[in-house]
Amino acid sequence: MSDNKIVQILLRVTKEEKGYITEKAKSRNISVNQFIKNCIFDEQENKDSNTGGSDIGNDITRDIISILNEQLQAKDEQIKNLQTIIYNRDTKLLETTNKHWWQFWK
Repeated sequence: MSDNKIVQILLRVTKEEKGYITEKAKSRNISVNQFIKNCIFDEQENKDSNTGGSDIGNDITRDIISILNEQLQAKDEQIKNLQTIIYNRDTKLLETTNKHWWQFWK
């Protein structure tokens, strides 16, 4: 079998969006299909070739991730402390009480 089979992708747009896409394609003297492919693949190539300089979107994303990681570490520490408190309370209750379980209020 050949790997060069043509396949279709269905794209749903409003009438206004279709008109806009058609106008853009006509202004470039290319088909709507070619216009959409050019937009998609040119955008991907631009993203791939844009390795130089700082990307503000990536910087913000990295900052958010680092803040969330710090918060996650703080929450982990809080959970650890709460588990220690619960363990200490439970062991103290077991050590100090000689009552039966149904006499907990005495």
